Amino acid sequence: MQHQAKGISRTFVAVPAGTEEVADYRVAGYGDIEETSILGYFALASAFLLADDLAPELAKRYPRQIPVTRLGRLAIRSDLHSQGLGRLLLADAISRSRNAALSVGSAGIFVDAKDHEAARFYAGYGFTACKDQALKLYLPMW
Repeated sequence: MQHQAKGISRTFVAVPAGTEEVADYRVAGYGDIEETSILGYFALASAFLLADDLAPELAKRYPRQIPVTRLGRLAIRSDLHSQGLGRLLLADAISRSRNAALSVGSAGIFVDAKDHEAARFYAGYGFTACKDQALKLYLPMW
């Protein structure tokens, strides 16, 4: 919240859409989910990436410093993993990033994956590992 208040990043939060969705979660065994329960979230910020950090086949397309959107801390409630919410939040993050890039230049999205499992998640959606940094991944937008 401190970064958002300072204009450094914007955080987007997934909560149940309403009472019907809360009821569906309860039927599925999630008795503690309320309308205000945080199911997942992600943050977006502007950043620069050095072309030297990218894989050589990507680096040759760019100048030395590349304006990008940084996807920070995409997270899902632990008991909701592997149910598709992460995929939906990632799609929303990419869509928001691309829409912003239409007004303010951004060549792509990069993320610092928390661990190798998270890196595999992002790789499954087209992100590629940066040179010598398996947990730093990049997805070109154009």
